[in-house]
Amino acid sequence: MASIVHKLPDKFRVLVVDDEPDVHAVTRLSLKGMKFDGRDIELVSARSGQETVETMRTHPDIAVILLDVVMEKDTAGLDACREIRTALGNRTVRILLRTGQPGQAPEKQTIESYDIDGYLPKAELTSTRLYSAVRAALKSWQELVELERYRHYLAVIHQRTLALHSYDPLPATLSRVLEAALEVCPAPLGVVELNTFEQAGNPQRYFIHLASGRDARTAAALAEECRTRIDRDRVARAGDGPRTYADGVLVPLRAPRELGSGWLFLSETTADGLAQTALGLLAAHAGNAIYSTVAEKLLAGDDKVDVIAV
Repeated sequence: MASIVHKLPDKFRVLVVDDEPDVHAVTRLSLKGMKFDGRDIELVSARSGQETVETMRTHPDIAVILLDVVMEKDTAGLDACREIRTALGNRTVRILLRTGQPGQAPEKQTIESYDIDGYLPKAELTSTRLYSAVRAALKSWQELVELERYRHYLAVIHQRTLALHSYDPLPATLSRVLEAALEVCPAPLGVVELNTFEQAGNPQRYFIHLASGRDARTAAALAEECRTRIDRDRVARAGDGPRTYADGVLVPLRAPRELGSGWLFLSETTADGLAQTALGLLAAHAGNAIYSTVAEKLLAGDDKVDVIAV
């Protein structure tokens, strides 16, 4: 299955597929300088059905394919389309069939059978029509990606919050919250800190980090640097919701009735509006889970709370 596009790319990619060099040249001329939603358009080339499939396997975030039908064989384009939709599981890329032999791929039959998003006979294709078709396809792709991301984020938050239990130690709860945050907004390092207290009123601090691609010692040192910087920045900690901070994303954590406060930081990444909304929703669930855990211990008179090394 195709992987989730976690954020929109800096440039929209359009894959031009045709075995005629002149078609690539004319397409580049027709779409020269094109932008959509403030982003440039990057044209990528392929000259066979097999090369098209391999390009999509490597770059699943390609938004639009301008696909010829007849290349290394009469049905090369259609075969590639089927492979992309089924074997690669990519249902978001918009495929515009561009053929010089309409009889080889009848419009209605092809659209229905191969999940085609547009049909552009070369003999009738002007620069203006090509531009309009690509723009409409880019808009459709962007909307589909945003919808898929939203569904993915809700599924992640739902699954993770179902695993938060008041009887679990707080370190386990915080680890699950951090794992969910990294699934919403992938990053090489995630750090979470929570300040609360035990029954006697003594402060308790929890500090956890998760890292990928780094050895344990380096990850621990980087996590400590993040904690020192954020703990010294009162303005940053006083914010109301997720936002860009330093080289990453900072998410405040607060439990109701002041039973806990802290933050979650994802390093070396960015989060657009949709991801920040999802992180804010996750933080709200995390605050409720922290409240339930701490309140239950206080009501039970249990002041023996396991503390992660500060």
